[in-house]
Amino acid sequence: MNLLGGTLPESIAFDLFGGTGILAFESISRGATRAVVFEILKMAAKEIQGNAKSLGMDSKLVVLQTDVLKWSEALSNNLQFLRLPDLPWIVFCCPPYSLWDTEAQGMRDILNRWVDTAPAGSMFAVELEFETSIDFLPASLEWDIRTYKPAKMAIAEKPV
Repeated sequence: MNLLGGTLPESIAFDLFGGTGILAFESISRGATRAVVFEILKMAAKEIQGNAKSLGMDSKLVVLQTDVLKWSEALSNNLQFLRLPDLPWIVFCCPPYSLWDTEAQGMRDILNRWVDTAPAGSMFAVELEFETSIDFLPASLEWDIRTYKPAKMAIAEKPV
């Protein structure tokens, strides 16, 4: 979070691989206007929704229980249904490490789609396994890559 500047005012956070939803909760606590969490597992999605309600964040958080790789194939069309304000995005892509191998082309496609579709000024935070090639990262952005074994964090901002 601190690599993104500490606060995230006037932005929309997208957590592409939700897990516990912590990145969305943290984004809202740091000023994000809204957050959207994608979580493929039904029980995990329900848990995120329950936690959002407990924290009083349910009006700012949308949980989509879906496969984000498939959902993102029609990204522009699907985003219209969310009716989100026109603000810069903070996109977190922290998938299970195995997806970098088992869904290599899907991971390349999803990153490129989100970068291409994002408004200017949007930020991206991508977690890769230490051994994963940085060739997955869209070449259209300048990436700041930091190593925190067993991971690499790649941060970039879409130019204004």
